[in-house]
Amino acid sequence: MNDIAVVVPFRGRWDSVLPTLEALSIQSVRSRITVVLSVDGLEEPPDGVKKLTDLCVNGTQNGPASARNRGWRASSCPVVLFTDADCLPEPAWAELLACKLEEGYQAVKGVYLSGGSTLIQRLAQVEFEERYRLMSRAPVVYLADTYSAGFSRNWLEKLDGFNENFPLPEHEDVDLSWRLIEAGGKIAFVSDAGVAHVHRATWAAYFKLKFRRGKWRIMLVRKFPARVVSDGYTPQTLKLQMLFSVPLLVSLFAAPVFPVFTAASALAFLLVCIPLFRAACATDRFTVPVIPVFALWRAVALVSGSVCGFTSRRVV
Repeated sequence: MNDIAVVVPFRGRWDSVLPTLEALSIQSVRSRITVVLSVDGLEEPPDGVKKLTDLCVNGTQNGPASARNRGWRASSCPVVLFTDADCLPEPAWAELLACKLEEGYQAVKGVYLSGGSTLIQRLAQVEFEERYRLMSRAPVVYLADTYSAGFSRNWLEKLDGFNENFPLPEHEDVDLSWRLIEAGGKIAFVSDAGVAHVHRATWAAYFKLKFRRGKWRIMLVRKFPARVVSDGYTPQTLKLQMLFSVPLLVSLFAAPVFPVFTAASALAFLLVCIPLFRAACATDRFTVPVIPVFALWRAVALVSGSVCGFTSRRVV
């Protein structure tokens, strides 16, 4: 009897999910796995997709949280792993995550191995590397995000799965992770359980993503105010970058009149970018010269999204 379910939520072109399913077909513990494709909608997959899955389920289109819930509930496996339809898990991915759950953890988190070749994709991967370093040293791991994650089935049942009030692929996994921690569960960080991915390929797409992240994070923090101080994933220096980004932008416009203020603002911003510089030096030295521009772009997007989140009346 299979004891590991791998749930892949999906909506889009059928051929786009084939690489993910093919990667799952060569997992080192494939004989233990039930691959569950959970379609966010009522479409029936073509035969080529069905051949690479053990179980296909679908339902009313209601977002990835709903699709993930439908997927894990359709199986009876005690170990439930999640990845996304645009990710390529390494052959040992499922084995590494399942092993940690079998050791007694209630959830596990893996990593992105790569993000693409454009400059913004490489910078985004540096951002992830900084976060992974933080998590590897943290006494408590607060996040199992579903591009590479797993949960014990009994805890998914205990927590009633993902909160389906999240209509987008945005913070539904953060919400579940924080509820799990508050209920007494523990999350393991598995740094070698990796998936390949293609990050946002343009600066505009990255800004839009971070705007959305900032908006939904503020909306979720209303529910978990204790996570304002630390969530075990967001570097404290990122919060300082957001704080210092506003005076820096103002000072750039005022530079001809107040050059000292501009210089001081720029220096303060650069100082809080030091951990990001270190991550870039360790993982992708080519990106080092543009780290300040990237950090400011990210900070402005997050601040803008956070303002939108503060004004939103939506309850999650």
